[in-house]
This record gives sequence, structure tokens and C-alpha cells, in this order.
Amino acid sequence: MTLDTNDEILQDFMVEADELMDGLNEQLVQLETQPDDTELLNAIFRGFHTIKGGAGFLGLDAMVALCHQGEDVFNILRQGERVVDADMMDTFLQVLDSLNHMFAQIRSGHYPSPAEADIFEQLTQYLNTNVSMPTAAVVTPAQADAISEDEFEKLLNELHGNSVPGTNDSMSLPTSDNDEITDDEFEDLLNQLHGDAAPGSQTTHSTVPTEQASNDEITEAEFDTLLDELHGDAAPGAKPTSSPTVNNPIDNHEKMTEDEFDALLDELQGKKKSSTPASNTMPSHDTNSVPPKNDMEAKPPPATKPAETSVRVDTSRLDEIMNMVGELVLVRNRINTLESAIDNEEMAKAINNLSVVTADLQAAVMKTRMQPIKKVFGRFPRVVRDLARSLQKDIELEMRGEDTDLDKNLVEALADPLVHLVRNAVDHGIEMPDVREANGKSRTGHILLGAAQEGDHILLTIADDGAGMDPDVLRQKAVEKGMMDQEYAQRLSESECYALIFAPGFSMKQEISDISGRGVGMDVVKTSITKLNGVIAIESSLGIGTTLSIKVPLTLAIMPTLMVMLGKQIFALPLVSVDEIFHLDLSKINMVDGQQTIIVRNKALPLFYLRDWLANNSDNTEKPTLEHVVIVHIGTQRIGFVVDQLIGQEEVVIKPLGALVQGTKGLSGATITGDGRIALIIDFPELINAYAGKGI
Repeated sequence: MTLDTNDEILQDFMVEADELMDGLNEQLVQLETQPDDTELLNAIFRGFHTIKGGAGFLGLDAMVALCHQGEDVFNILRQGERVVDADMMDTFLQVLDSLNHMFAQIRSGHYPSPAEADIFEQLTQYLNTNVSMPTAAVVTPAQADAISEDEFEKLLNELHGNSVPGTNDSMSLPTSDNDEITDDEFEDLLNQLHGDAAPGSQTTHSTVPTEQASNDEITEAEFDTLLDELHGDAAPGAKPTSSPTVNNPIDNHEKMTEDEFDALLDELQGKKKSSTPASNTMPSHDTNSVPPKNDMEAKPPPATKPAETSVRVDTSRLDEIMNMVGELVLVRNRINTLESAIDNEEMAKAINNLSVVTADLQAAVMKTRMQPIKKVFGRFPRVVRDLARSLQKDIELEMRGEDTDLDKNLVEALADPLVHLVRNAVDHGIEMPDVREANGKSRTGHILLGAAQEGDHILLTIADDGAGMDPDVLRQKAVEKGMMDQEYAQRLSESECYALIFAPGFSMKQEISDISGRGVGMDVVKTSITKLNGVIAIESSLGIGTTLSIKVPLTLAIMPTLMVMLGKQIFALPLVSVDEIFHLDLSKINMVDGQQTIIVRNKALPLFYLRDWLANNSDNTEKPTLEHVVIVHIGTQRIGFVVDQLIGQEEVVIKPLGALVQGTKGLSGATITGDGRIALIIDFPELINAYAGKGI
């Protein structure tokens, strides 16, 4: 038996459930450190209850059973009869994993299979160990069936002491003095809703106070009275009766009209006209009479239903709109270039207005694709908690800037690199508690995961207060692995030593485990960040900690670039990689180990001529005495590139390469410039690997 994944109700349930599961994942880890937080317990309870309700409506019995069992345990926790411990948290995280597996089955069009029996046994054990709390067996699909709407109304009335036709007054459910439902009463209601107790139990009914509240808020008792009138269960202020023969106006199809409902709401909220005495009680609704005409005329018109404030749009449609905006940006650039040739003031104003509107439209469309990075950050409390527990370390995770927005494609692409960096900080960075204590540190390690917007870029930070990295150890490791000789290693700066961890096959772990030690991962992280036109940098202090900084653009759809000329061809350099530009006196070029270098601020940088790799030099008959040099950073390394001419900065829309140049090393795409020519976009890391013969 399969599910219709195109069903709108099922899709709505999945969207809501995904948000709830993300929240539960973070809340459960937080609960382990704050077991007495009542609001947190209630939030988790509501999360399981909401998922159970939606699953029950769709007939997903396996999911209902698991959520119901989890609800029972959290009810015990809310009542203070148990306290959360690490073993219980392990069980609940297994419950989340099982629910995620069920959701995966639903997305594939299949009904979810039941959770493992071990999970139910563990949950039942937590229930059975509490003597004062009735034990709850595994819920069967039959027990999870919802009761009818009429039975639900009767249960509400019983909990509030309202008269219910057809019931006996010899028994009663306990009700609180302030007419609010207590936790026990709410649990009784939940149990009856899900078949744990027969609805319609015998109760004694008391009168419901109809006195208007001192404020303009409608009280719970008044709302129940209103419900009773709507369903004809009892008139407001009427004396309770135990006779089972009371006429129910529902049977006679004499329900209240919409105008009568509005009148009752106005009186309950104190909105009657000034001519009406404040001490008047609500008019009773006689099932055999209609309200006077003047009362009907005195009522305000019924309130209109608020309009929808959101709409769900497929992401592919947003991508199409973004592509069209990109084309509009290219046209704007073209018109701005032609503006200088137009000798008409009004035309110039129109072009300027077009530029402003295009920029605003571009920003608005980009915002529709933005998502908070919390969508990625939400998984890390669980990652850190599970990994620290397996390594027997004490670690706290701090997250900052979770509301920082960036392009949805970047959110998805950053997930895996960030997971690896955080796991690396837990495994390599934070020391064991005894070691930390011996070094005068707190036994609990600290990891910071932050995000902040800096102009048109996002800065991500992963910092730990662990052991830090020793540059000398890194140098020695590189020599042992044959990556370089001893003399070359000694010339490496500290930042260059730290960058060695991004080299393929480089690992400082002595033993291989399922977490790390195989020398793969950090090189993949660097490659992934580079593909996003981002850069990654490392700062570390031995014995103090390590900080990794990742800088990525807000969006990949439109990219700011520096336009340069090589021969007769225009090239676009991603501005995120450009550090500075200056004019170079060729007489100051030095040769080190056969490599041309220049000294910039007392630091030697390798120098390359881009025209030798990407342009035809047949037209170059004379060599200039001054050259334009663009300093770019690739990872943690800075490199100088000589270009023939600087054109200026321009926003471009990345287009795929044509068949003739597709696969060319060092090129990531193409674009159309403001003057209508085609510019090729340079991929610096790939360019260096292809032409310089080594990775930087």
C-alpha cells in the first residue's frame, strides 16, 4: 500500500513536521542540560503531540504509536516524577531517528513501518518504574483512533462542569477553582480522545459563571458557555439538570446564526453599546424563540476573515525568476555603458531610474531565496552531544547569528563542510577533561559556531578553546609524508603550516577511527568552500585554541567581479578572492627556487603572468616597465597575478561555458559585459593546479 505524495494535506503535514523535528532535535539536547525547564518540557510535549495528531489524521499508525508513547514519558517528566538523564536522552534521540526514518519512508510514497521493539520497551520501562503514574502499553492503531466531534464537545463540557445531555450527575471529574483545565484533566481528555478511556463518563455538572471578566478578554468558562449555546447543550445561566430528556436544538436544526454568535462575543468582551447596563447578563438563547429585531440591528457587522499572508512557491520557480533578473542586470549594465553616448537629459534620467528599479528588484528577488543559517546550525547540538558522549568529553556548544540569511543553495552546500569542521573541533581540538584540568582549564570544552553578514558576504566561524596546533609538529609531519623537504618546511610561515591540514592525505591523528584519522575530509572541505567562491582561513595558538573562518558570498546567482584585459580578451576575477591591486616595477622581481617572486610588506609572494596561460602573446612586441598586479588569496596563500589592463568592477551573471571551451582548466563560467562582449570567469584554485603544477 502506497501514499499519494502529491496530496496537499500530506505535503502540509510534512512541511510542518520537518520544522517540528528540527526544533525537537535542538530542544532535546538543550533539555539534557536544563532538565527542570518547564517551558522546554511543555514545548517538546507539544511537538510530539502535534506530530501525533497530524499522523493520526492521515492514518500513519506507526508514527502515532511512537509519538504517543513518547508523550506519556514526557508527561511524567512534566509532573516532576522523573528527571531526564543521559540514558533517557539516548532513548529519545533514538525516537527522533526512528521518526526521521518514518518520514523518509513517507517521502518515498510508503506507509511508515513500526519502530523497533527495543525503543518501545525502553519507553515502557520509564513508565513502569514510576509507581504513581499509570503505565501505558504500546499503543495499537485501534487505540489511536480519534473520537467524533460531538464526543469531543461533551468531553470539553464535562471538564468545565457544563451540562451535557444524556449524562448522569452521580459522578464528576475534578475541576479547578479557576475553571481552567489542569494537567490531569487535560491528560484525561487526551486519553479519551485516543481511546484510552471511554468517552461520555458519568459526571456531575455545575453551573458555569456568566459574570463578565474584569478585562476585555474572554475567559475559558465564558468560551465554553458560548460553545454550549452554539451546540444547544445549555442556555447561559440556566440551572443544571440531570434529566436525560432535555431537548437538543441540534436535533431540531436550530443552531445559532452568525449574527447571534457575534452578539454573544461582543457581550463577553465588554463591547456592548453604552446604553446597555454593564451589569446585564448574557441573554439566554431559547430554542423556541428568536432574538428581538432591535438587538439584531444593534450588532456590528461580522468581522471578515483575515487574508492569507504567505504563499508556498516551488523553488524551481524562484530559480526561473532569479535567472530573468540576472538577464535584466546584464541589460542594465549594457544600457549604463551606452548612457555616455546619449546626449539627452530626459533619457539619462530614465536610464538612472531603470538602474535603481533593477537594483531594488534584484535585492527583493534575492531575499525570496534567502533562508536563515539556523537551518544548518540546528543539527549541531545533536552532533556535538553524540560525538562528545562517544569520546567521553565534556563539551558545550555556543551558537551565534543563527538568524543570518543567505542563499538557499549555499545553506544546502555548507551543511556537509560545517559538519566536518565541527566534528574535527570535537575530536582534534578539545582535550580530554583530565588533560584540560591538568592544564588549568575547565573540564568542559567550549566550541563556538557563529555567522555574521559582512557587506555582500557571510562570515562563518568555528572556534574551540582546545589544544591548538603546533606549527613545528605540522612541518615535521609534512616532511615525514614526503610533501616537502626539511629546508622548504622550515621556511613556511605559521599560517602556511596551518594550511597544511587541507592537503590531501594529511592527518595528525595517530589512530584511525570511525571519526577521523584517514587523512580525508579537510581537503574536501576546502574544495567545497572554493566551489562556492569562498575562502577559508585558520588562526591557532598552542594551548589556547583554534579558529577557522569561512567567507562565502550571499548568493551564487550574481557575482561581483574585477574585469581585466589579457591581450584582446576580457576576463572576470571573482572579487571575493581579490585582496589588492598595485603597479609593479619589473626591476623588483626576484627569483627564488626558479619561481618569480615579489616582496609585498616584507613578505615574498609568488608571481605569475596570466597572459602566458590564457592569452595569445603574438601581438606583444614590447615589454612595459610597469605591470598591473592583482593580489589574490587562495585558501591561506596570497599570490600575485600580472594582467595587461584593469577595466573596473562589475556585477555579472554566471553562465555555463559553451561546448568549445567547456572543460577548460581554470575557467568556471562566462558572462556578458556592459559593452556586449563575452568575458570568461577565472577559477583561481583550479588555474594554479593546472598551470603552476602544484596546489596552493
